[in-house]
Amino acid sequence: MRRIITLIIAGVFACTTYAQECRYEEEPGRPVLQQYRIGIGSSRAVSTYLSPLHYSGRSVFLSGEWSKASQWSPKNLVMDFQGAINLHRMNNPMHTAMMQGIDLNFSWGLAWRKRLPTDFQITAGGALRMNGGALYLTRNGNNPVTALASAGMDITASASWHTKIKRLPIVISDQMSVPTLGAFFAPQYGETYYEIWLGNHNGLAHCGWWGNNFGIRNLLSVKLDFGRTAMEIGYQYERQSYWANSLNTVINTHQFVIGVIPHGLGLKRKSNINSPLY
Repeated sequence: MRRIITLIIAGVFACTTYAQECRYEEEPGRPVLQQYRIGIGSSRAVSTYLSPLHYSGRSVFLSGEWSKASQWSPKNLVMDFQGAINLHRMNNPMHTAMMQGIDLNFSWGLAWRKRLPTDFQITAGGALRMNGGALYLTRNGNNPVTALASAGMDITASASWHTKIKRLPIVISDQMSVPTLGAFFAPQYGETYYEIWLGNHNGLAHCGWWGNNFGIRNLLSVKLDFGRTAMEIGYQYERQSYWANSLNTVINTHQFVIGVIPHGLGLKRKSNINSPLY
């Protein structure tokens, strides 16, 4: 009797182990796709808190993006985290004054995705976003800085297509995010930061929507999978705008982007992975 019970337990254990191994073989891995980018291009900005003139010049961009298939629904959901810094150095039309700027951006998002025939994939979702930074006009005395601060939810969308150039796998993708609803900082017209420091805190926070806080970030790129490492080449356009208390701030940037993707995309090696990109 003991032998029969022992054989039954051993059989159940063996079947359970085999089923788990089969399940692990059927389910592809969910690696983190790391993408690091550097961009250089032009920027154009106006901040009526500092000056009514438009300033234009150069900008440099650094970013990191980490994404993977969600554990809750690996086939249909993708998680994404991004962090970026943008530096501006601009001059007025007569080149008699300089404006410098810095933007910081962090976001975490979740997107629904759909794989389509012919190696297409589309995603749509939302992201929680935080922005911070400043514009500094060197020739101003009392009010030399415009503080940039906002937080809210973005609408995100992307489309990607996996194809080949001869034997080289590539992915052509377009990623877009648009601020939808949130809050941003703006002082009163003519109010100095010294007055705010003294305690004048009324009317500093404003509800942001497309009418007073429209923005967009769009990256069109081509990713080339060489195997252990992949490379990205693209073009990025970004716009930020804030309108409140009769003050207007607008920043536009156009940048050429080069990126590196450690460990590649998994296409060259034909890895059995659940990629967030294709």
